[in-house]
Amino acid sequence: MNGWLCLLAVALVCRAEIIDRIAVTVGDRVITDSEIVREIRLTAFLNGEPVNFGPESKRKTADMLVEQRLIQIENDASLYPPPASEAVEEMLKQQQERFASPAAYKEELRRFGVSEQELKGRLQRQLATLRFLELRFRPGIQVTDEEIAAYFAKRLTPELKKTNPGLEFALTDYREQVEQALIDERVDQASDAWLKAARDHTRIEFRAAVFAADQASRGADK
Repeated sequence: MNGWLCLLAVALVCRAEIIDRIAVTVGDRVITDSEIVREIRLTAFLNGEPVNFGPESKRKTADMLVEQRLIQIENDASLYPPPASEAVEEMLKQQQERFASPAAYKEELRRFGVSEQELKGRLQRQLATLRFLELRFRPGIQVTDEEIAAYFAKRLTPELKKTNPGLEFALTDYREQVEQALIDERVDQASDAWLKAARDHTRIEFRAAVFAADQASRGADK
């Protein structure tokens, strides 16, 4: 009897490993197959798109989770404060308001196979990422008057004239908007460069079997 129990225990452990196997290692941290599947479901729910468990979708999602892990590692080292719970609740409320009723919202969660707690976790991670980018990169960015004038003349003015033909536009009316757009671009450029350097200096391993084409049929219920 004890022998059978041992065999059963081993079988259960093996099955658990299959269900939630490691998909990616990022330094000493891991991303599991089930985490990728959950993230695909959450993204589909947020975007109102069909769930796609195909190899390309799983790899794209895994790449996004790798970036999140790298940001989490930097966050842990730098001790940046987490997003306020009020901000997370506000984002959750915005998602709930997309639907005609609480019942419709809950039904859509069920249809996509995610819980409200999982949704809140995703929104919290999203806010944490945005907060990291703001605190890590924005303070050191400056733009000059010449750069603002060039952006307005070469990029914004042509767009304004397309939608408002015959009108004239003054930089003074759009200076703040242009400055913000330039800063946002520099933040994106700085964060992209940082993420590339972080990836280059971190041991990252993708388990090929998790992203094989034969996994595409997993949970394809939408």
